[in-house]
Amino acid sequence: MMQRAASERRRRREFFGPQERRRYVLSALARPRTQAELRDALGMSNSGILHLLRRLERDGLVRPAERVAWTRVWERTRNGA
Repeated sequence: MMQRAASERRRRREFFGPQERRRYVLSALARPRTQAELRDALGMSNSGILHLLRRLERDGLVRPAERVAWTRVWERTRNGA
C-alpha cells in the first residue's frame, strides 16, 4: 500500500515540473486552500510544498491567510492574481 502511494506521488512529481507546480499552486489558490490540499494534488512532500509556498510568499504572490489548529491556509495576493 505505501509503495503504491509513493509511486503515485513520483508519477505526479514527474508530470509537474517546477514551472507547472508554480502555475498550479497559483491557479488552485483562486480560493484559499490548505497546505495539505496542495501537497496531495501535486504529490509533493510536506517540506517540498512548504518550500514552494515560502518562495511564492517571498515573491509576493501568496500569503498565509489563517491558521486553524495546526493547519495553515494559504491564499493569493493581489500580485499573484
